[in-house]
Amino acid sequence: MPDWHPMLATEERTPGVWTMVAPDGVEYGRVEIRRAGNAVFYRCWFRDVELEPTHTLRNAAARVHHAFIGTMAPGYQPGKTHPGA
Repeated sequence: MPDWHPMLATEERTPGVWTMVAPDGVEYGRVEIRRAGNAVFYRCWFRDVELEPTHTLRNAAARVHHAFIGTMAPGYQPGKTHPGA
């Protein structure tokens, strides 16, 4: 099992907002915690494209990261995620 996870690419610069940062220092996405009544969920964006919300920070970070990895694949289309996502 690898020791790295997309959560390690996050920086919590503002409480409840995680910025996804590539190894070269370029920001490529963000995740925000939201509450609606008793429900907690995470909204996530890759660049300026909003991705499907999820109920865990781990999954939200993974969704943003998979979208980032997708930009490196042949035939990349904005708003689409990596085929393995």
